[in-house]
Amino acid sequence: MTNQNPTADLPMPGAGPLMQSVPVLSIARSLTNQRKHFDPAKLQELADSIKATGVLQPILIRPLPVDRIKDEMAWARAEKREPAQYELVCGERRWRASQLAEVPEIPAVIRPLSDAQALKAQVIENLQRADITELEEAEGYEKLMESQNINADQLGAEVGKSRSYIYSRLKLLDLCEQARDALREGKIDQSVALPIARIPSEQLQLKALQYATQTNYYGSTPGAREVSSHVRNNFMLKLKEAPFDRKDAELCAKAGACTDCSKRTGAAPELFTDVDSADVCTDPPCFHNKEELHAARVRQAAEDQGLEVIDGREAKSLMPSAYSGEVSGYLRLDSDKDIPIKGKPLRKIIAKVMEQSGIKPTMIVNPHDPKELIAVLRPEQAQELLQAAGAKEHQDKLQEQTEREEKEAKREQASKDQQAYEVKWRKDLAKDLVNKVAVQGVSWKAMPRTLYEMLCKQQITALDADSIRQLCDVLELGKVAPQEALTDWAKNHDYPDVALMQLMVWKDRVHRTWTRDSGNEVLMCIAAECGVDVTAFQTQIKANLRAAKATKKQLEAKKAAQSTQSADSLKPLEPSSTPTPAAQAQKGRGGKKKTQVDEKPKLSAAAAQAAIAEAMQAAEAQSPADAAEPRDADQGDIPGAAAAAQDDDAQAVADAQPATVTASEDAGALSTTEPPADTPAASGERIPLGSPVTIIRVALDPSLANWGGMTGNIYRDLGAKGYEVAMPHPKRGTKKFVKFAADQVQEVTHV
Repeated sequence: MTNQNPTADLPMPGAGPLMQSVPVLSIARSLTNQRKHFDPAKLQELADSIKATGVLQPILIRPLPVDRIKDEMAWARAEKREPAQYELVCGERRWRASQLAEVPEIPAVIRPLSDAQALKAQVIENLQRADITELEEAEGYEKLMESQNINADQLGAEVGKSRSYIYSRLKLLDLCEQARDALREGKIDQSVALPIARIPSEQLQLKALQYATQTNYYGSTPGAREVSSHVRNNFMLKLKEAPFDRKDAELCAKAGACTDCSKRTGAAPELFTDVDSADVCTDPPCFHNKEELHAARVRQAAEDQGLEVIDGREAKSLMPSAYSGEVSGYLRLDSDKDIPIKGKPLRKIIAKVMEQSGIKPTMIVNPHDPKELIAVLRPEQAQELLQAAGAKEHQDKLQEQTEREEKEAKREQASKDQQAYEVKWRKDLAKDLVNKVAVQGVSWKAMPRTLYEMLCKQQITALDADSIRQLCDVLELGKVAPQEALTDWAKNHDYPDVALMQLMVWKDRVHRTWTRDSGNEVLMCIAAECGVDVTAFQTQIKANLRAAKATKKQLEAKKAAQSTQSADSLKPLEPSSTPTPAAQAQKGRGGKKKTQVDEKPKLSAAAAQAAIAEAMQAAEAQSPADAAEPRDADQGDIPGAAAAAQDDDAQAVADAQPATVTASEDAGALSTTEPPADTPAASGERIPLGSPVTIIRVALDPSLANWGGMTGNIYRDLGAKGYEVAMPHPKRGTKKFVKFAADQVQEVTHV
């Protein structure tokens, strides 16, 4: 008859534990045992030993607790077996191996234990195992503390471990699931896992875990010391360097004051024996959140006090470098790096005088760290305050430093302007020569076509990707597969010698700053062959660049004049005429508006553009002889150059001309045949600009044969040399400007 009560009878009080052999299947595994992993290979070895010699050491069991009887009955019915009568307390590995060995019974000590006593026995028994994992140990400690309602000190006394040992094991329970798996699988050990467990954020734990598990060149992973150092440097922040008040509990009500935070190293010194300070934050997201809240509070307070706050693009222009932290044109109040005499920030020297004078700092929102607001003063304001504070040594040193910086800034700008000029005139000259070589048909002595094609291919191979794309734009070859398009163009060119010359021009256009002599011999040689006055070309480019700079200066001045910013917030001790460093022509930020000495009115953007267009039209009507007259680059009669140098922006813009390439002689490129008697050229009449004309096919030389019969518009009158005609591109529909002799064009009277 089946026993209806699955719970075994308890021994009589005082009788002590009962030891006997019990059926293996009458025992249910414990739900509180922390051991979860059993090595299958070692378990099989134990099973083989039990099959041969039996179980030599009895296991510890207790009668099945009352609260498990109902569930056990249900499981037994589902599995069609007898219900278990006992619950396993200690010896689960021997019990599992006995099932593998298929032995019917196992020696056991039956002892009546409460849940707390059973749990304590399990923890202590597991602690004596050599193969217990750190996580299993930590889970056992946690359950023991909860069941007995004891603290870490009391638990340490019971199990014979120190307080720091207990805390370090319990801290492992704060690992995220992926870090726990890595610890179980042996990818990291306890000494590496502990620094990771001290990071409160799961996302940051994963980053630290990634560092700890990455292998180096030799296949090894970082050691415990390296991981600990990495965590300290990347996931811990020194509270003494925080911009906010550590005792302020109202800054972030949810987090409270840093001094009372459990995530501060001082709250659990046993866990942070490798950290020197007790004032270190282990929760960077919380720290950064407080920084943002503090910055918002400071910014609001600054605005309430009428201080100027600079952010966005203007702040980026003032602080281009995140490394140095310097603010261009300003001095930081709270940094000793901006004053010549180090060791004391500017604010400590002039704080009292600044408060008495009413001068208020400007607040710069750090573009590289928006949580930081930087208080700054202009150098002239700092000079006045240092003088008022009696800090003559600081004042003199600062004056010397300011003068040095101004000279250095001028040298740097001059170097940049010279570099821009050197690059531009070469590039523009190369563009013009590429077109001029094609129009004039400048040629060398004949060589085999295959040799020209090989040379062209070598030139294309020597060009970089950007140079090839730019040349394709000049030749109007499109933007798809530029290298293939340029190769096909050279291969199929009607005049391969011309194609080679164009490629050589483009390759040699580079300004070589790394050599003492920039050279460009090929560029100069072909320019001379085409009759180009390079000196005049350089002169005009320089004038155009100066005029463009003057135009930009005008636009900035106009924009600054329309600004409505108040100058009261940065009013100096005495009126100063020094312009604001951030925008030289801006109205103030506390300084006096710049006095205009020149009585000429400044041009608007539209007026400046109109002036440039008018100058270009005037240049086109200029005779070739005048255009070709050479000018030295350093002469004072460069159009627009002298005016730009004297800040006469309007005159500089009006004098600007487009850079044109002219020839002293036509080198026989255009036909000199007498025009037909019925053409305007024969009667001496000139065709008006813009008039439609047809290209006379029979009068063309081979280099212009492709244009025969096509219609264009007169773009420029070249006098005795003929006309420059705007011809429609046969494929792209854009304009291409081609020079023809007077007898090669005929005015169309009816379109």
